[in-house]
Amino acid sequence: MKSIYEYKDYRRYISDYYSEQKKFTGFSWRDFAKAAGFGSPVFLKLVCDGKNGLSKGARIAVAKAMGLEGDQVDYFALMVEYAHAKTAEQKLKALERMNEILALNRVGVLEREMFQYYSTWLHSVIREMAASLTDTSPEKIAELCQWAVSPEAVKESLKFLTQKQFLRKSTTKGQFIQGKKSISTGKLATSVLTVRNLHRQMGELALKSLDDIPVSERNFSTITLGLTQEAYETIIEEIANFRKKIVAIAAHDPQTERVYEINLQLFPLSKKLPTELRKANIRKPSKRRI
Repeated sequence: MKSIYEYKDYRRYISDYYSEQKKFTGFSWRDFAKAAGFGSPVFLKLVCDGKNGLSKGARIAVAKAMGLEGDQVDYFALMVEYAHAKTAEQKLKALERMNEILALNRVGVLEREMFQYYSTWLHSVIREMAASLTDTSPEKIAELCQWAVSPEAVKESLKFLTQKQFLRKSTTKGQFIQGKKSISTGKLATSVLTVRNLHRQMGELALKSLDDIPVSERNFSTITLGLTQEAYETIIEEIANFRKKIVAIAAHDPQTERVYEINLQLFPLSKKLPTELRKANIRKPSKRRI
Protein backbone atom coordinates (compact mmCIF):
# COMPACT_ATOMS: atom_id res chain seq x y z
CA MET A 1 0.00 0.00 0.00
CA LYS A 2 1.19 3.52 -0.77
CA SER A 3 2.36 5.91 1.93
CA ILE A 4 -0.40 8.03 3.45
CA TYR A 5 1.53 11.08 2.22
CA GLU A 6 0.62 10.14 -1.35
CA TYR A 7 -3.09 10.61 -0.62
CA LYS A 8 -5.34 13.65 -0.56
CA ASP A 9 -8.65 11.77 -0.22
CA TYR A 10 -9.11 10.25 3.23
CA ARG A 11 -11.95 7.99 2.04
CA ARG A 12 -9.67 6.51 -0.61
CA TYR A 13 -6.98 5.93 2.00
CA ILE A 14 -9.42 4.10 4.33
CA SER A 15 -10.71 2.04 1.42
CA ASP A 16 -7.20 1.09 0.27
CA TYR A 17 -6.19 0.23 3.83
CA TYR A 18 -9.22 -2.04 4.20
CA SER A 19 -8.54 -3.76 0.85
CA GLU A 20 -4.88 -4.30 1.77
CA GLN A 21 -5.74 -5.84 5.14
CA LYS A 22 -8.47 -8.04 3.71
CA LYS A 23 -6.10 -9.29 1.02
CA PHE A 24 -3.76 -10.93 3.54
CA THR A 25 -6.12 -11.74 6.46
CA GLY A 26 -9.79 -12.33 7.25
CA PHE A 27 -10.19 -8.63 8.02
CA SER A 28 -13.79 -7.35 7.85
CA TRP A 29 -15.62 -4.04 8.15
CA ARG A 30 -16.83 -5.30 11.54
CA ASP A 31 -13.21 -5.87 12.69
CA PHE A 32 -12.26 -2.41 11.43
CA ALA A 33 -15.18 -0.70 13.18
CA LYS A 34 -14.46 -2.55 16.43
CA ALA A 35 -10.77 -1.53 16.34
CA ALA A 36 -11.83 2.11 15.93
CA GLY A 37 -14.45 1.90 18.70
CA PHE A 38 -17.63 2.16 16.59
CA GLY A 39 -20.79 0.27 17.49
CA SER A 40 -22.04 -0.07 13.91
CA PRO A 41 -20.13 -2.77 11.98
CA VAL A 42 -20.68 -0.95 8.66
CA PHE A 43 -19.96 2.61 9.84
CA LEU A 44 -16.57 2.86 8.09
CA LYS A 45 -17.96 1.32 4.91
CA LEU A 46 -20.58 4.08 4.89
CA VAL A 47 -17.79 6.62 5.39
CA CYS A 48 -15.96 5.24 2.35
CA ASP A 49 -19.19 5.36 0.36
CA GLY A 50 -19.56 9.06 1.24
CA LYS A 51 -22.69 8.49 3.34
CA ASN A 52 -21.04 9.31 6.68
CA GLY A 53 -18.30 11.68 7.80
CA LEU A 54 -15.83 11.60 10.68
CA SER A 55 -15.98 13.85 13.73
CA LYS A 56 -12.74 15.20 15.22
CA GLY A 57 -12.60 12.42 17.81
CA ALA A 58 -13.46 9.76 15.25
CA ARG A 59 -10.64 10.92 12.96
CA ILE A 60 -8.04 10.15 15.63
CA ALA A 61 -9.67 6.82 16.51
CA VAL A 62 -9.73 5.68 12.88
CA ALA A 63 -6.15 6.84 12.28
CA LYS A 64 -4.88 4.88 15.29
CA ALA A 65 -6.93 1.83 14.30
CA MET A 66 -4.99 1.87 11.01
CA GLY A 67 -1.68 1.99 12.89
CA LEU A 68 -0.90 5.62 12.07
CA GLU A 69 1.31 7.58 14.45
CA GLY A 70 2.71 11.08 14.92
CA ASP A 71 2.59 13.21 11.77
CA GLN A 72 0.61 10.50 10.01
CA VAL A 73 -2.32 10.96 12.42
CA ASP A 74 -2.20 14.73 11.91
CA TYR A 75 -2.05 14.32 8.14
CA PHE A 76 -5.04 11.95 8.14
CA ALA A 77 -7.06 14.36 10.31
CA LEU A 78 -6.20 17.20 7.92
CA MET A 79 -7.36 15.14 4.93
CA VAL A 80 -10.71 14.76 6.69
CA GLU A 81 -10.76 18.47 7.52
CA TYR A 82 -9.99 19.31 3.88
CA ALA A 83 -12.79 17.06 2.61
CA HIS A 84 -15.36 18.48 5.05
CA ALA A 85 -14.34 22.14 4.77
CA LYS A 86 -17.32 24.34 3.92
CA THR A 87 -15.41 27.32 2.51
CA ALA A 88 -12.51 27.76 0.12
CA GLU A 89 -10.57 29.47 2.90
CA GLN A 90 -10.95 26.47 5.20
CA LYS A 91 -9.89 24.10 2.42
CA LEU A 92 -6.82 26.22 1.66
CA LYS A 93 -5.82 26.34 5.32
CA ALA A 94 -6.08 22.53 5.65
CA LEU A 95 -4.15 22.04 2.42
CA GLU A 96 -1.36 24.36 3.55
CA ARG A 97 -0.96 22.41 6.79
CA MET A 98 -0.95 19.14 4.85
CA ASN A 99 1.83 20.50 2.64
CA GLU A 100 3.84 21.48 5.71
CA ILE A 101 3.73 17.87 6.92
CA LEU A 102 4.58 16.63 3.43
CA ALA A 103 7.66 18.85 3.37
CA LEU A 104 8.89 17.17 6.56
CA ASN A 105 8.06 13.66 5.36
CA ARG A 106 8.79 13.80 1.65
CA VAL A 107 8.80 10.33 0.11
CA GLY A 108 11.03 9.70 -2.90
CA VAL A 109 10.67 6.94 -5.53
CA LEU A 110 13.02 4.48 -3.82
CA GLU A 111 11.48 5.28 -0.45
CA ARG A 112 8.01 4.51 -1.79
CA GLU A 113 9.26 1.13 -2.95
CA MET A 114 10.73 0.40 0.47
CA PHE A 115 7.54 1.58 2.16
CA GLN A 116 5.56 -0.85 0.04
CA TYR A 117 8.11 -3.64 0.57
CA TYR A 118 7.81 -3.36 4.34
CA SER A 119 4.03 -2.83 4.29
CA THR A 120 3.49 -6.57 4.78
CA TRP A 121 5.54 -9.43 6.22
CA LEU A 122 4.62 -11.48 3.16
CA HIS A 123 7.03 -9.67 0.81
CA SER A 124 10.04 -10.53 2.98
CA VAL A 125 9.04 -14.18 3.31
CA ILE A 126 8.23 -14.67 -0.37
CA ARG A 127 11.50 -13.01 -1.41
CA GLU A 128 13.38 -15.68 0.56
CA MET A 129 11.16 -18.60 -0.47
CA ALA A 130 10.95 -17.81 -4.18
CA ALA A 131 14.75 -17.71 -4.47
CA SER A 132 15.02 -21.13 -2.79
CA LEU A 133 12.33 -23.17 -4.59
CA THR A 134 12.22 -24.94 -7.94
CA ASP A 135 8.40 -24.71 -7.96
CA THR A 136 7.52 -21.04 -7.48
CA SER A 137 3.86 -21.22 -8.38
CA PRO A 138 1.69 -19.02 -6.15
CA GLU A 139 -0.19 -22.13 -5.02
CA LYS A 140 2.97 -23.92 -3.86
CA ILE A 141 4.39 -20.84 -2.08
CA ALA A 142 1.05 -20.20 -0.36
CA GLU A 143 0.97 -23.84 0.75
CA LEU A 144 4.45 -23.56 2.27
CA CYS A 145 3.82 -20.37 4.25
CA GLN A 146 3.58 -21.04 7.99
CA TRP A 147 0.31 -19.13 8.26
CA ALA A 148 -2.52 -19.16 5.76
CA VAL A 149 -2.23 -16.80 2.79
CA SER A 150 -4.04 -16.97 -0.52
CA PRO A 151 -2.37 -17.81 -3.85
CA GLU A 152 -3.73 -14.49 -5.12
CA ALA A 153 -1.84 -12.59 -2.40
CA VAL A 154 1.34 -14.49 -3.27
CA LYS A 155 0.85 -13.72 -6.97
CA GLU A 156 0.54 -9.99 -6.26
CA SER A 157 3.60 -10.08 -4.01
CA LEU A 158 5.67 -11.82 -6.70
CA LYS A 159 4.52 -9.24 -9.23
CA PHE A 160 5.61 -6.37 -6.96
CA LEU A 161 8.94 -8.01 -6.06
CA THR A 162 9.87 -8.59 -9.70
CA GLN A 163 8.67 -5.18 -10.92
CA LYS A 164 10.81 -3.45 -8.28
CA GLN A 165 13.70 -5.92 -8.81
CA PHE A 166 13.73 -7.33 -5.29
CA LEU A 167 13.50 -10.59 -7.25
CA ARG A 168 14.70 -11.36 -10.78
CA LYS A 169 13.59 -14.18 -13.03
CA SER A 170 16.23 -16.88 -13.37
CA THR A 171 17.46 -18.34 -16.65
CA THR A 172 15.70 -21.51 -15.47
CA LYS A 173 12.03 -21.17 -16.38
CA GLY A 174 9.72 -20.43 -13.44
CA GLN A 175 12.51 -19.78 -10.95
CA PHE A 176 13.83 -16.62 -9.29
CA ILE A 177 17.02 -15.15 -7.88
CA GLN A 178 17.26 -12.26 -5.45
CA GLY A 179 18.01 -8.84 -6.90
CA LYS A 180 20.08 -8.05 -3.80
CA LYS A 181 21.43 -10.36 -1.13
CA SER A 182 20.36 -8.05 1.68
CA ILE A 183 17.91 -5.18 2.07
CA SER A 184 18.09 -2.29 4.52
CA THR A 185 16.07 0.90 4.89
CA GLY A 186 19.30 2.68 5.81
CA LYS A 187 18.74 6.40 6.28
CA LEU A 188 15.61 6.71 4.17
CA ALA A 189 13.14 9.24 5.47
CA THR A 190 10.45 6.56 5.63
CA SER A 191 12.59 4.05 7.54
CA VAL A 192 10.96 4.78 10.90
CA LEU A 193 7.47 4.32 9.48
CA THR A 194 8.21 1.25 7.37
CA VAL A 195 10.24 -0.62 9.96
CA ARG A 196 7.76 0.20 12.72
CA ASN A 197 5.01 -1.29 10.61
CA LEU A 198 7.00 -4.46 9.90
CA HIS A 199 8.04 -4.80 13.56
CA ARG A 200 4.39 -4.66 14.56
CA GLN A 201 3.45 -7.41 12.11
CA MET A 202 6.39 -9.64 13.01
CA GLY A 203 5.66 -9.14 16.71
CA GLU A 204 2.11 -10.37 16.14
CA LEU A 205 3.41 -13.43 14.27
CA ALA A 206 5.87 -14.10 17.11
CA LEU A 207 2.94 -14.24 19.55
CA LYS A 208 1.09 -16.65 17.25
CA SER A 209 4.15 -18.89 17.05
CA LEU A 210 4.03 -19.44 20.83
CA ASP A 211 0.87 -21.49 20.33
CA ASP A 212 1.27 -22.70 16.74
CA ILE A 213 4.89 -23.87 16.57
CA PRO A 214 6.55 -26.63 18.67
CA VAL A 215 9.20 -25.55 21.18
CA SER A 216 11.77 -27.61 19.26
CA GLU A 217 11.32 -25.33 16.22
CA ARG A 218 11.48 -21.92 17.91
CA ASN A 219 13.60 -20.15 20.51
CA PHE A 220 12.24 -17.54 22.92
CA SER A 221 14.07 -16.02 25.86
CA THR A 222 13.87 -12.86 27.97
CA ILE A 223 16.24 -11.00 30.28
CA THR A 224 15.17 -8.25 32.66
CA LEU A 225 18.02 -5.86 33.50
CA GLY A 226 18.75 -2.68 35.38
CA LEU A 227 20.86 -0.42 33.11
CA THR A 228 22.47 3.00 32.86
CA GLN A 229 22.32 4.98 29.62
CA GLU A 230 25.97 4.09 28.98
CA ALA A 231 25.29 0.37 29.42
CA TYR A 232 22.22 0.67 27.17
CA GLU A 233 24.28 2.21 24.35
CA THR A 234 26.95 -0.49 24.73
CA ILE A 235 24.29 -3.21 24.46
CA ILE A 236 22.87 -1.56 21.33
CA GLU A 237 26.33 -1.81 19.73
CA GLU A 238 26.57 -5.47 20.70
CA ILE A 239 23.14 -6.16 19.21
CA ALA A 240 24.23 -4.49 15.95
CA ASN A 241 27.37 -6.65 15.86
CA PHE A 242 25.34 -9.76 16.65
CA ARG A 243 22.94 -9.01 13.80
CA LYS A 244 25.85 -8.65 11.37
CA LYS A 245 27.22 -12.01 12.50
CA ILE A 246 23.81 -13.68 12.03
CA VAL A 247 23.51 -12.22 8.51
CA ALA A 248 27.02 -13.48 7.69
CA ILE A 249 26.15 -17.01 8.88
CA ALA A 250 23.01 -17.04 6.73
CA ALA A 251 24.87 -15.62 3.73
CA HIS A 252 27.43 -18.45 3.84
CA ASP A 253 24.75 -21.14 4.17
CA PRO A 254 24.46 -22.69 0.67
CA GLN A 255 20.77 -23.59 0.90
CA THR A 256 17.52 -22.48 2.51
CA GLU A 257 15.62 -25.21 4.32
CA ARG A 258 13.16 -22.92 6.06
CA VAL A 259 12.53 -19.15 6.34
CA TYR A 260 12.99 -17.80 9.88
CA GLU A 261 12.42 -14.45 11.57
CA ILE A 262 14.68 -13.16 14.35
CA ASN A 263 13.17 -10.37 16.44
CA LEU A 264 15.40 -8.54 18.92
CA GLN A 265 13.74 -6.11 21.31
CA LEU A 266 15.22 -3.94 24.03
CA PHE A 267 12.70 -1.60 25.64
CA PRO A 268 12.13 0.05 29.04
CA LEU A 269 9.83 -1.48 31.63
CA SER A 270 10.13 1.47 34.01
CA LYS A 271 10.51 5.22 33.93
CA LYS A 272 13.95 6.69 34.68
CA LEU A 273 14.68 6.25 38.36
CA PRO A 274 15.36 9.57 40.17
CA THR A 275 19.06 10.07 40.94
CA GLU A 276 18.39 10.71 44.62
CA LEU A 277 16.60 7.36 44.96
CA ARG A 278 19.19 5.18 43.25
CA LYS A 279 21.33 2.86 45.34
CA ALA A 280 25.06 2.97 44.82
CA ASN A 281 25.53 -0.82 45.00
CA ILE A 282 26.07 -2.95 41.90
CA ARG A 283 23.12 -5.10 40.92
CA LYS A 284 23.34 -8.45 39.21
CA PRO A 285 21.04 -9.11 36.26
CA SER A 286 17.98 -11.26 36.85
CA LYS A 287 17.99 -14.87 35.68
CA ARG A 288 17.07 -15.67 32.12
CA ARG A 289 13.49 -16.79 31.74
CA ILE A 290 12.55 -19.15 28.92
